[in-house]
Amino acid sequence: MVLHGSGNLVQSPFFYYFFLGPVILFTLDKLVSTSVNTVKIDVIEAQHLPSNVTLLKIRRPLNFSFQAGQWIRIASLSISKEEYHPFTLSSAPHEEHLTVHIRAVGPWTSRLRKEYPDKSTVAGNPDFRYSKIYIDGPFGEGHQTWWDYEIAILVGGGIGVTPFASILKHIAHSSQQPSFHITTKRVLFLWVTRSQRQFEWLTEILNEVEEEDKRGLIRNHIFITQFKNKFDLRTVFLYLAERHFQRVSSTSMFTGLKAITHFSRPSFPDIFRAVKEQYNFASKIGVFTCGNPSLSADVENGCTMVNRDDGDVIFKHYYENF
Repeated sequence: MVLHGSGNLVQSPFFYYFFLGPVILFTLDKLVSTSVNTVKIDVIEAQHLPSNVTLLKIRRPLNFSFQAGQWIRIASLSISKEEYHPFTLSSAPHEEHLTVHIRAVGPWTSRLRKEYPDKSTVAGNPDFRYSKIYIDGPFGEGHQTWWDYEIAILVGGGIGVTPFASILKHIAHSSQQPSFHITTKRVLFLWVTRSQRQFEWLTEILNEVEEEDKRGLIRNHIFITQFKNKFDLRTVFLYLAERHFQRVSSTSMFTGLKAITHFSRPSFPDIFRAVKEQYNFASKIGVFTCGNPSLSADVENGCTMVNRDDGDVIFKHYYENF
């Protein structure tokens, strides 16, 4: 009755008005996706990193362009060419190959780690070839407005740091070009992790970023949350030792980076108030979060509390949850 206009008893059939539009859009989307996905892409190498993270280095398709922080969908031929999963590109737009960091937290990602062994285990086999993949994308614009703000704060937690790895590499590389001009005066990256060993691969990227950031646009802060409360005596001595070492060598004794290491969970209201006071020339500050929902909620709460304070500075929050 519904499909045929109540059998023409009340009115003429009209269901197709609502049906045809979505069907046409769905069909066009599938046709476009199929045309992209039929291209098989080579996986150049795989690395097994700590915390069950697998790095895939992928040959960049011809004319493939993307913005830092975007993501792609991947299907592995050795698992299923019909099953796609989204992963953020950790490579920067200027790099020759694409890279993704995939943490094994489910059946598909765990199997992918087995199907793509570490390059060191297959180095002695000249006939070995990694299974090819399909890629679809790039997608996502969530973090692409950071350059609209004079001050941009990037907050990453867990595997959610991957888009910021791409963004930071892009900023550091681009800042070396004479023609590079942006509104942003400072980029603050806050990395929240249980321990620096949880994502050691990011430490290597941050070291690369610090070396390339000739203009000093980027300031990195690492928050290691596995330690006791900041008022615990052991944490106090650890903090004092770290600050002394950093004053002497200009690097952290834990990470080897110039980034400041904190031994507690970040208090976002205090951090944002300090940023507002230090960079009082900015009327709007962009905050970009990528991590678990609780991290995004803490950052959102911090922005809300600071926006209620007296003053004209507004913190605008954008987030993506994993």
